[in-house]
Amino acid sequence: MTENKRTNDPEGVRRRIIDAAYDAFITQGYLATGMLELRERASVSGGAMAHHFPAKRDLGLAVIRDRVAEAVRQTWIAPLHTSADVPAAIDLIFENIINELMHNGRVSGCPLNNMAMDVSHHDSEMREVVSAVFGAWHEALSAKFARDAEEKHASELNPHSLATLVIAAYSGAMAMAKARQDVSPLIDCRMELAALLAAKYRLR
Repeated sequence: MTENKRTNDPEGVRRRIIDAAYDAFITQGYLATGMLELRERASVSGGAMAHHFPAKRDLGLAVIRDRVAEAVRQTWIAPLHTSADVPAAIDLIFENIINELMHNGRVSGCPLNNMAMDVSHHDSEMREVVSAVFGAWHEALSAKFARDAEEKHASELNPHSLATLVIAAYSGAMAMAKARQDVSPLIDCRMELAALLAAKYRLR
């Protein structure tokens, strides 16, 4: 049946491999996960695995491009486009993340941070792809802050540095939440970012 799936639905097999790899890389780490384990997780043959991903780094790159980048887009970038301003977007994003983690009963960490920590020192191409995802995230936040500054006549806002602060604060809070298996750091971060941004937005 596995071979039939591979023959009849190669794109479905590829997605299944990437889905299995994404879950494994995020929960236990890229370096700690072997290709044999991923074959078993995805229920594919060695031939199917080799056809789609001849090397582990090929799979790692696909996971970053297809799944990690999409997770950042859905979690962070999309809400920025639909919210009134950055503070409203950030509060909604944190609320959604905290609620999801509490529902799941575990904290696996930020997919982008997890991959960055694992691969950045080992592979220059993977480092560049991870950096590009961070760049897209930072650019989306900066652009929204810039629009807010223009619309609210808040020239004191520094879009670039505020975007850096938000990403760094969230990333650190998520790392702490993962280490503790407790969402409290994210709750604290949400509250303090809201207070900080409210103060900055009042200074106009």
